[in-house]
Amino acid sequence: MRAAIYVRVSTDEQARHGFSLAEQREACRARATALGASTVTVFADEGLSGTTLDRPGLTQLREAVQAGEIDTIIVRDPDRLSRKLAHQLLLTEDFEKAGVRLEFLDFTWQDTPEGRLFYSIRGAIAEFEREKIRDRMVRGKTQKARQGGVPMGFYAYGYTHDTETGQVKIKESEAEVVRKIFSLFISKDMGINGVARWLNEEGMPTKKGRPQWHRQVVRQILQNPVYIGEWHYKDLIISVPSIINKEIWDKAQEKLREARRLWAGKPQNQYLLSGIITCSDCGNTMTGVCTKWWGNIVKRYTCRKNYQGAKNSGCHPSKSVPTAPIENAVWKQVCSWLQDPDAIIEEVMQLSQNGNTLKKELEQVQRHLKDVEKGRETVIEAISSGLVELDTKIKNKLGQLKRRKEKLELREKELITTLQINQGATARAKELREIAKELLARLDNLEFDEKKALVRALVSQVIVSGRGIQGGNGLRNVNITVIARLPEMEVMSDISNKLR
Repeated sequence: MRAAIYVRVSTDEQARHGFSLAEQREACRARATALGASTVTVFADEGLSGTTLDRPGLTQLREAVQAGEIDTIIVRDPDRLSRKLAHQLLLTEDFEKAGVRLEFLDFTWQDTPEGRLFYSIRGAIAEFEREKIRDRMVRGKTQKARQGGVPMGFYAYGYTHDTETGQVKIKESEAEVVRKIFSLFISKDMGINGVARWLNEEGMPTKKGRPQWHRQVVRQILQNPVYIGEWHYKDLIISVPSIINKEIWDKAQEKLREARRLWAGKPQNQYLLSGIITCSDCGNTMTGVCTKWWGNIVKRYTCRKNYQGAKNSGCHPSKSVPTAPIENAVWKQVCSWLQDPDAIIEEVMQLSQNGNTLKKELEQVQRHLKDVEKGRETVIEAISSGLVELDTKIKNKLGQLKRRKEKLELREKELITTLQINQGATARAKELREIAKELLARLDNLEFDEKKALVRALVSQVIVSGRGIQGGNGLRNVNITVIARLPEMEVMSDISNKLR
């Protein structure tokens, strides 16, 4: 008989019940020996909540069961397996379908209607108790906040928080930096990025002791009312020691509002390839900028990232290439494709010849999507169970997971579309040819937004390599690679209809 042992503790439970992993492991191993097990495999999760199924040890156990490597699973009690009744029943059903016996040390499991009923009742009681604990925790935190206390971890830069007493104190070394940030922002001709650059040049450590300040961190400090003594928890305002006075705070908020107003009213330059152009030399996306060139203002694409905290600053020395030659080259390619729609199909087919590679990438993307969704569910479940609060850090984490999911979904769609192209490119060529014929007749009358939409429908990516030298014959010593995208017929039809 091949036996598997599953053990789990969370920090709170270990302190409350005294069940260590070693104790559970020894007790379960003794039961496995008594049952006559020939092999015993241990799967463990330490410091993880039983309210989620996304646990490394449990995942490995389930995979071993599905692979037919386990005959019996031994667990101390159902709560070790999961603290949610629905999860307990799900796991039990999966194990039964695989022909695996489930053995509990502190609970007599009988595969009878009565046994199942008792198992369900016990799980329901455990879940009810957990919900009561969560409810008491939430009400306790809220009550503590109403009495002026800090109900959770307090991690604002410039402060220390004693979790035992709940007392918040100013950390003077960091508070001086906070005062300097506000002072530089309101008294000097310095923006948020400039303040972040000053902090980096002065070697000021962040809250986590890192040497690199990001401009977004500076923005968060300037916008956080905690520094005037107001810490917001749900709909309550809790008083904490203030680091700056209300007058300085108001001046900073006014400058932030003014900056937003100026930016909102500032006419934006238009760049045909923004969002789809990349520098092959450093890997950065390229953005449109206006620079002075021999006294004249010219539009350029650059891979340089000047903002503080950028992960990749771009090419050195700074690289920027004029927009006109690159945009003209790409537009010329788009027009040639419209004149010969079959060329688009041929271009994409050349990039998609290795179908197996695309299928493997699609499988990998879909696995990553599942992992991201699991991570998102774990965070949401932790919030709903009261294990963590929905603070700025958690919101940022959810935002990162959402953005990651959106990127993966976009790539998944692109791969599926490309694979479909390989299967049905010939059938779609006739339809694309008719739409291209209609568009071609109106190319000279297109507005900028219409040209931009058309470029994005036909071009997946523009890759620029080399620095480029602009002369009488245009841009030299630079290579421009235009990667075609076979557009969806609905997208092309929509563009065609709008241009009528």
